[in-house]
Amino acid sequence: MTQPLKQSPKPATMAWCASEAAPSLLALGSSAHSAAGAFGDGASESSLDLVSFDLAKPGQNLDPVASVKTEGGRRFTSLSWGALGTDGPFPYGLLAGGLQDGIVSLWNPYKIATSQGSDPGLLHTTQVHTGSVNSVQFHPVKPNLLATCGGDGEVDILNCDNPSAPQMYKPSESAKTHQGSEVLNVAWNKKVPHILASCSNKGTTVVWDLKQKKEVISFQDPASRARCSDVSWNPEKPTQLLVAYDDDRQPSMQMWDLRNVKYPFKETQGHTKGILSVAWCASDPNLILSCGKDNRIVCWFNSSAGMELFCELHTPNTNFEVAWAPHKPSVIAASSLGGGVSLHSVQTQQTSGMKYCPSWYRKPCGVACGFGGKMLAFGRSTASASITGEKVPETSFCHSLVVPNEPEIVATADMFESWRSEKRLQEFCSQKVNISSGQADEGLMWNLLGLQFDDQGRTRLPALLGFDQERIEQEAERYLGKKPGSLMGPPPEEETTVAPSSSTKMLGPDLSDAGADDFFKNLAESTEQQRAADEAAALAAIAAAESTPVAMESSTNWSSGPESLIKQSLLVGNLTAAVECCFKSGRMAEALLLASGGGTTLWTRARDEYLRLQGDSFLTTVGNIMTNDFEKLVANSDLKNWMETLAIIATFSQDQYPALCEQLAHRLQSEAADIRSAVICYICAKNFSKTVGIWANTHVASARSNKLALQDLVEKMTVLQEVTRFNQADPLFNAKLTQYAELLANSGRLTAAMRFLTLLHDDASSTILRERIYNSAPMQMSQMFGRPPAQPWQALDVRVLYTPPAQAKAQAPHPHPAQSYQQPAQSHQQRQPMPGYPGQGVAPPAPAPPQSNSMMPPRPNYPGSAMPPAAPSMPNPYGGNMPGMPNSMGPPSSHHQPAPPPMTPTPAPPVPGGGMPPAPRMNSALPPAPKVGGCGPAPAPRPGGVAPPMPSACTPPGSMHGGMPPQPGLNQGYPGMPTAQAHAAPPQPVQPPAAPSPYAGHSPNPYGAAASSPSAAAGMMTPGKSTAPTASAAPVVDDMPVCWPLPTKTQQKGSTTRTTAEANAAIQSRSFGGSTQGDPMPENEVAHVRNVMTNLLDTVSAQENNPKKREDIAKRLEELYSKLVAGQIRNAASQKVLHLVSCLEAHDYAGANKTQTELCTIDWESNKNWLMGVKRLIPRG
Repeated sequence: MTQPLKQSPKPATMAWCASEAAPSLLALGSSAHSAAGAFGDGASESSLDLVSFDLAKPGQNLDPVASVKTEGGRRFTSLSWGALGTDGPFPYGLLAGGLQDGIVSLWNPYKIATSQGSDPGLLHTTQVHTGSVNSVQFHPVKPNLLATCGGDGEVDILNCDNPSAPQMYKPSESAKTHQGSEVLNVAWNKKVPHILASCSNKGTTVVWDLKQKKEVISFQDPASRARCSDVSWNPEKPTQLLVAYDDDRQPSMQMWDLRNVKYPFKETQGHTKGILSVAWCASDPNLILSCGKDNRIVCWFNSSAGMELFCELHTPNTNFEVAWAPHKPSVIAASSLGGGVSLHSVQTQQTSGMKYCPSWYRKPCGVACGFGGKMLAFGRSTASASITGEKVPETSFCHSLVVPNEPEIVATADMFESWRSEKRLQEFCSQKVNISSGQADEGLMWNLLGLQFDDQGRTRLPALLGFDQERIEQEAERYLGKKPGSLMGPPPEEETTVAPSSSTKMLGPDLSDAGADDFFKNLAESTEQQRAADEAAALAAIAAAESTPVAMESSTNWSSGPESLIKQSLLVGNLTAAVECCFKSGRMAEALLLASGGGTTLWTRARDEYLRLQGDSFLTTVGNIMTNDFEKLVANSDLKNWMETLAIIATFSQDQYPALCEQLAHRLQSEAADIRSAVICYICAKNFSKTVGIWANTHVASARSNKLALQDLVEKMTVLQEVTRFNQADPLFNAKLTQYAELLANSGRLTAAMRFLTLLHDDASSTILRERIYNSAPMQMSQMFGRPPAQPWQALDVRVLYTPPAQAKAQAPHPHPAQSYQQPAQSHQQRQPMPGYPGQGVAPPAPAPPQSNSMMPPRPNYPGSAMPPAAPSMPNPYGGNMPGMPNSMGPPSSHHQPAPPPMTPTPAPPVPGGGMPPAPRMNSALPPAPKVGGCGPAPAPRPGGVAPPMPSACTPPGSMHGGMPPQPGLNQGYPGMPTAQAHAAPPQPVQPPAAPSPYAGHSPNPYGAAASSPSAAAGMMTPGKSTAPTASAAPVVDDMPVCWPLPTKTQQKGSTTRTTAEANAAIQSRSFGGSTQGDPMPENEVAHVRNVMTNLLDTVSAQENNPKKREDIAKRLEELYSKLVAGQIRNAASQKVLHLVSCLEAHDYAGANKTQTELCTIDWESNKNWLMGVKRLIPRG
């Protein structure tokens, strides 16, 4: 049984509220179909109940709202809720009920609900039919019309415009089809409002036309089924209707089209017993509900192929009515004969195989907003009907739009971007001056910013501050009566010295005798003429002097008092005393006059004394100007006259101008708290940070909104940065510019936003925004701004570690050595001494368990790791038992001795209980051990996967362990032993040349990436190819055993073969790469290296479009990063890597290539992999 969402135990007929004001409200009327109604139980009173539900609340019971009694205790046969007056006197609409005895009543549900049943809300009651009322239905389009049908075979129409006195009409005056039958149900056409359908218990369905007031058509089931229990119209197609038959033998639902009523065009049985009610979903015309006597509620999907099962609900009782919730499409209500009213959801009960999605999930329109102000809008567009009245098919649209998030700044931002792109910021400042004509401070600020673009703008600053030179000269001329400079007489003429010429060409040609006579005659005449002219000029001067008023003769007596002392000091040449006497006697002008002839020192002292004695602030300023002491001038200046001070330093200070402007600004800001005047001085000083700081604190108050204020601030900062060429990191500037760039980006101005972000220097807060803007249009951005920005996050390579089942089985831990290597007793009779021992021959290995053929036990960690217990010993060619090998002659040996220090040069002492290491059992298919470094064949490995040291042609017995046997738990394994040696076996008499590699399927190499590289794989090739090792053990550590089989560097000095020595040295160099060679590089520096390399790789890849090359370089660079983090690169090489990165940042590709070449000389063998990647990455400089 299907569990309902909510339920009411009261058997009732029901109706959903038609008003959107109460979408979860239902009306329940005591059903006449129940047992009490059928047998007329008077003890059970009939009522009209209003209930509601909230699916979020716990519990399954419907919440009662109100309840009223019906007149005469009549029970309901049908309920219908209409939308009449929902926007007027009936907020919840009208409720109509068909009751027993042919009564139809109208209620106002709003009054019942608000009064909680104290007001019955009954509007009208009348008898419409002589028998029972089987159905009442409000019109879905015209809610004032109510259709009723009853057991008297009549169909009636009530006009409820006046609910208290409705008018009743007949659909036809000559209706004869339903005569003698019981009309069971009626249904209004949802598209054509004047069409009505009714069905009877005789199987006849009639279609009425209320406009023509007659029957349009009638039809019956071709199979002669009787009792049409329900009828319903298609919500979308006006000519189609559904008829249900209450026939227990042949239940059926038939879909008819009135254009051809001979046969139904679609039919389904659906139920096993008679169908009592159907409901066509108004929200999705493809879904149909039906319920029947088989205790099932079925939702059908009306597909083109037929009726398909959408969902099925099993109930404990027979349901006689189902209805869709008008405002909650997926919810349905069902009334049963004995189980009350229950609510269900077709969404939660949908059949698993059904793929149909109901149309209420389909959105008629919608938008999706994206980064950059982009919006994708979709919806349906219905064109207007044509002139002929033909319906135009509905179409859909999908538009990509740019919708600015901040439309108030877009227009101004676009204009400013055009000024910037055209590099006309000086003209922009002039325009801002015109706009801010009413604000003196704002206009002065923009004037000053525009002045900074002019190289000679400093000379125009006094005029900008109100000190216009032309105006001052005009006022002086009016005061003097003459042009300034003419009152004091002409300036003294500078004497011109004519250099004597060494040549006589300037004197003319040499004179002859006759010419000389004429010369002297003319010379006398010219001399007389010159003398007469000089006398005339002297007379004119005397006349002029007589006409000029002469000042009164001074009455000063220079023969007594201080004047006499002044005169006497002058006569003896002591000008200093004369000047001081003048100052003492108050003769300032005479003191300055005398000092002017006494040299620079005396003049300077006299000038300073004169200014001190005067005590005038202006003269002090003049003195500071004359002495070039502008710092003192600014420090002592009156801040009320700061413009005068700024004009003075702009005119006279020369190179000290920026520092003096900043000094004046600091005084204005700290002493006078005049930040508006201070910012002018900071602009003159070109102090970017101070100016931006003041602007940021005052820009909000000068604009209408925060965003407009931010835009004005960014305009000022951008212009000031262009003027000052500021390229340092400033947190406030970065924050404001990033905030503004984000507003532009969200308004669709991505290019402008990126232009602003390029002004920032070393700003980490905007990296995410840069990355989003760049990747929103990477092609366009790369063409305009070059390489992509740095990634704002660190890329992590997240991979799923998956091991195939076969390999996982091979990697499983091996059983206990004592069990794995036990052999039958007869195996010792077949075992022969191992090769490489003095005086011993070569014998085939003993058989081994099958599992040991595929994998050797894992090598334990060394040193200090736990080891498995020793296996039983085996016979030793030197006598005694060898520890760690099976022996059928006695129990396992537990004798352990501490190992002496390695590489002891003393002879090997006797070995108690045995002298040689054990010879383990090996797979007979393994190839012979290779010769390495001129040594003999390698011995077979022991169970730990590591070959024991054995005496050979290059290593005497006992030298590897100080003459002592290997001790269990210590030298069961050696660090860094190559896989090729670990799986080596004694040489075989015959080896097939085409045998496959015996290492396929073995456990992964425990020695890192070296064994997986191509060079390492060469050590595990099939016979016929080189089996030389490509890696050796880690370098020798003090007080630890010497690695085998390669000689150490000390041993290598005695090598007689240069080729072997070089090969061994190369192998040891590669093996040394896994150890720490330098200090690990800090994470931030590694991240910086990664970002620079990644950006360059992205740029190169975009240009070359070679994915394989990119992948190869990326892998090589990953090795570089890992080595930098682990300290596996020498410090000198790490520093050169950082220098290489700095060269790449500065686009100094020649320097980068040079640094890369230098890196190739440092540990080339261990670093060549990533060095080749860097070389392929760097462009040629």
